[in-house]
Amino acid sequence: MYSLIRQSSFYPGQMGVHGSDIPRGLRWSPTAITMYMDNHHNDASDAHDGTDPEHPMATVQGAVTKLIAHQTALGVSLVGSQIVVGAGATIAESVIIPETAPRGCSVLADTAGGYLPSWTPATATGTALTVRQQDWRVSGFQFNWTGNGTGIYLDWTAAYNASGTVVDHNRFFGSWSGLYGIAHHGSPYNVRVLDNEFAEIRSAGGAGTAFAIYGTNTPTAEALEWQIVGNTFMECENYIGSLGHLYGFNASLIAHNVFGQDSLGIPTVLILDLRSGHGGSNTVFGNLFQGDYSQPGGYWDSTAAASCWVGNYAQDVLEAEVGDNGLTILPPAA
Repeated sequence: MYSLIRQSSFYPGQMGVHGSDIPRGLRWSPTAITMYMDNHHNDASDAHDGTDPEHPMATVQGAVTKLIAHQTALGVSLVGSQIVVGAGATIAESVIIPETAPRGCSVLADTAGGYLPSWTPATATGTALTVRQQDWRVSGFQFNWTGNGTGIYLDWTAAYNASGTVVDHNRFFGSWSGLYGIAHHGSPYNVRVLDNEFAEIRSAGGAGTAFAIYGTNTPTAEALEWQIVGNTFMECENYIGSLGHLYGFNASLIAHNVFGQDSLGIPTVLILDLRSGHGGSNTVFGNLFQGDYSQPGGYWDSTAAASCWVGNYAQDVLEAEVGDNGLTILPPAA
C-alpha cells in the first residue's frame, strides 16, 4: 500500500534496480514520496528528512513542513505523497496543512483497524487538524478531546481551499466533550465523509451546541456535492447541521448512515438538518433514522428545492411520510 523508501545514504544504489540511486529513491508514483511519523519510536526527531521509517519524524506538523521543503528543494510537485503515522504514536498537536502543501496527499494511520493512533488538539479548545489544501485524505485515526475542541476543520477562503478532502475510517470520540467532529468554513465542495464513527460529542456544560458535522458559515460558497456515506452517529448533542440553520447542503449525497437517537445521557436534538442551502436537491437514501421522523424530531429538509428522502429506514411508521414497511416516501414534515 505504501511507497518504497530510499536506502540510507550509507548504501549505494542497488545493482540492477533502476532508480534506486536517485534522491527520492524507489516509489510507487512518479511524483509521490512517503513521510513517516512515530513519536513512539526511539529515534523520532523532526531533524530527520522523514523518508525512512527507522528514523521517523516526531510530529505530524514536522512531517508536513518537511514535505513542503522537499517539494521546494526538488522543484517538482509531490502530489500524491503520504504521511504514514505509526500505530504507537500519540498525537497531541494542532496541525495545519497549508495551501503551500502539495495537492492530493494523505495522512494515514498505520493500522488495520482499532482506535490507534489517537489524535487530540494541542489545547483543550483547539483543532486537531486544519486542512487548507485541496484533495487531501485523512484516514484511520481516533480524534478525541478533553475540552471544547474540534477534530477536523476544513477551510475555504480567498487564500486557500480544502475542497476535495476525503475523511474516511476515523473515529470522532468526544468522551462527553468536544465541540465539532468535522467543521467546515466557507463550505468547500466535493468533500467525502466515508465510514467514520461519531460518538459522545457534547459541548461544555451540555449547552447543546456540539455537532458531529457542522457548517460554521459560507463567506465563499455553499456546501456542494458532498458525500456523507456509511457513517455511524451515536450519542451526540446534534449530528449534522449549521450555524443558525443557514448553511445546509446542496446537490449532496447522504446515504447508508446510521443515525441513533437513544438518549443514554446525551439526548440528540438535530439529526439531519439541511435547512437553507439555496440549491437544495440533495439525495437522502438508505439511512437508518431512529426516533421521531419529523421536523420536531430533528429531521429537516432544504428550504430551497426539495431533496429526495425516498428509501430510508425509519423507526417512526406512524408518520404519513413513512410507508407501512418503514421506508420513507417523502421528506420529513412538521
